[in-house]
Amino acid sequence: MLVDVVYNHTGEGGAWSGTDKTTYNIYGMRGLDNPTYYSLTSDQQNSWDNTGVGGNYNTRNLIAQNLIVDSLAYWRDKLGIDGYRFDLASVLGNTCEHGCFNFEKMDSGNALNRIVAELPPRPAGGGSGVDLIAEPWAIGGNSYQVGGFPSGWAEWNGAYRDTVRQSQNKLGSAVVTTGQMASRFAGSSDLYGDDGRKPWHSVNFVTAHDGFTLKDLYSCNVKNNLQAWPWGPSDGGEDNNNNSWDQGGIATDQRKAARNGMALMMLSAGVPMIVGGDEALRTLNCNNNPYNLDSSANWLGWTRTTDQNNFQAFSKAMIAFRKAHPALRPANFYSSVDNNGNVMEQLRWFKPDGAVADAAYFNDAANHAIAWRIDGSELGDTASAIYVAHNAWSGQVNFSLPWPGAGKSWYRVTDTCTWAEGANQVRTPGTEDAIGGEYTSYGVCGRGTLVLIAK
Repeated sequence: MLVDVVYNHTGEGGAWSGTDKTTYNIYGMRGLDNPTYYSLTSDQQNSWDNTGVGGNYNTRNLIAQNLIVDSLAYWRDKLGIDGYRFDLASVLGNTCEHGCFNFEKMDSGNALNRIVAELPPRPAGGGSGVDLIAEPWAIGGNSYQVGGFPSGWAEWNGAYRDTVRQSQNKLGSAVVTTGQMASRFAGSSDLYGDDGRKPWHSVNFVTAHDGFTLKDLYSCNVKNNLQAWPWGPSDGGEDNNNNSWDQGGIATDQRKAARNGMALMMLSAGVPMIVGGDEALRTLNCNNNPYNLDSSANWLGWTRTTDQNNFQAFSKAMIAFRKAHPALRPANFYSSVDNNGNVMEQLRWFKPDGAVADAAYFNDAANHAIAWRIDGSELGDTASAIYVAHNAWSGQVNFSLPWPGAGKSWYRVTDTCTWAEGANQVRTPGTEDAIGGEYTSYGVCGRGTLVLIAK
């Protein structure tokens, strides 16, 4: 069991208003010892706020840290909690008590490293220890730290979210290279490999509890938070950088985009994170911050439309496909060294014409189609190879298929294009569709993803 913990602020909040900086709630810690438990301005007369909810908890202070570490240890030891997700966790890396904010992952005195020291993380092979998962940002300063946390910490991979969203929804207005896409799909070694972390330290997501649902990400151009009950009203919510698009209002394209978002998470190295309801196209009618709505519109419903039932079946099948193939869940980044020191290529990238993708192709912002072949035999997978082709262009791209292995052919598991509309969108083992061998041409529709296995 994982628990969501918030150590960056408390329920006492900040000043009552933007104009009244002298009136504060006093429920506990502020009345006991305000400068010990809260980060303040340099004159210690006002709150220092990196959270957007009033004021930072003083995570640099040893006494304030004791509350954090002692509570984590209590829940681990007394309640059997397996791990924690830390809200706005960059505040835990603050090295300054008052009048400033500075994140420094190497500082042994910050809360981040003290947590690791006193609550050892679970090792890669499992066993005792806790899972530490950071939301690796806050507000302002150097608080955006995706890939910047100390060893032992997993992170919400905001770079994965932004790259996938932009490649699906913002081509033409945002620059996304195939190299960026490939890095995210392969586990983001550029973010996590430099300090000894592994693909599973990357928590890949397209949506979270803050922001649009998966359906609304592909159905809404802007937020609509001030609508009438039960969909609103609510305040806050991101105004910019939602990277959403309604796909021109075309319902079939909206469903296709959602299938792509779900499929790419299930096919990427790392740990996929899904928001409850997204597996069945839950909508909040474009409200991207409904935290205050205790209404039927904001509850998880169990009545499904045909489209929702179909998408739920797609989600379940893609999850099952990922679970069935260890090659999609590598313990290490996609390369290994044999006993003779030879590098074993477990993953190879391809251009649509079948040629191996090189640096020039990866770095050219005009390219938006990429394919990859995973050698499952080296990773203990029942499938000798898995092939994925992703086309972020608006129009169809023809992919020339690579070698499937001696005596083998490629078989289709799914294709997120119109082929996947309706039921039975992901083939179960033994029912895959025969496609062909090396050099077979397969047309992937605009903004579509193809998944094949070799057998």
